[in-house]
Amino acid sequence: MTQESRTYLIGGTKDKIIQLLADNQILSAKQIHARLQRTFAVPNTYQATHKTLKIMLDESILVKKEAKYTLNPKWVEEFKASVEQLDKKIKAGLKDINLEEMSEKEIIHATYKGILDVGWFLVDKLMVAPNPKKKTGIALWRFCYSLVGLEEKHLNGLRKAFAKNKWFVFVEENNKVDRMFGDTLLTYGAKGMKYGVKCATPLSDKMIIGDYVAEITYPSTFRKIWEIQNRLPRKLIEFNLGKHFLTMRELQPNIEVTIIKDAELAEEYRKEYAGK
Repeated sequence: MTQESRTYLIGGTKDKIIQLLADNQILSAKQIHARLQRTFAVPNTYQATHKTLKIMLDESILVKKEAKYTLNPKWVEEFKASVEQLDKKIKAGLKDINLEEMSEKEIIHATYKGILDVGWFLVDKLMVAPNPKKKTGIALWRFCYSLVGLEEKHLNGLRKAFAKNKWFVFVEENNKVDRMFGDTLLTYGAKGMKYGVKCATPLSDKMIIGDYVAEITYPSTFRKIWEIQNRLPRKLIEFNLGKHFLTMRELQPNIEVTIIKDAELAEEYRKEYAGK
């Protein structure tokens, strides 16, 4: 089931600090700062991180115990209640994401269940987002996305998306399996593939089309499985296609997607990676 909410804070340093403390319970300021850089590639200075922590204390999101920070139980309960209320609205028939209705600088946050769910959003919504000036689409991935295990609607949607916009894919990894998947995308209509490009964080990828920038964040365990399956085979014949199929279809982790409509930011990504 897809969950959606609109907010101007999701995806920022505050949200990432909340994720860190949800996983680790209690951390010092130095530990939080180090993990922000290591896990999310946040470029903040230590002073900026400390300032954010102070703001979160003032807002009662965090509490401080013996020079360490943890989530405020009261805030967690209030947040849980708001999420449950949102879930009720969704089950009552909240409309699907409509990118055309987004205003400049607006952010939408969504949670998808498994790779098939998020894959359908990408090909059915994001990759065909409003792009009247036909600006180049950019995919910045840690690993090349696979078509194995996708449904016919995904494959047809991908063909249409590639036909509607020119997409160039940049992949941080450079191995036989990722190149195999990349060759498949080229046959479906991708305009170009480039490997060995520093372009993704340990847990997230980005896709840019028109004035929209989307960040797709995966759970660390799922990301690690993905890494092992792509890097392990020394020869393509050693790649376990059946296991890959089951991984893509049967594992259904929560995958977070954050979409922002920001013309200037989207253009910066295009200039950085595509030169236009």
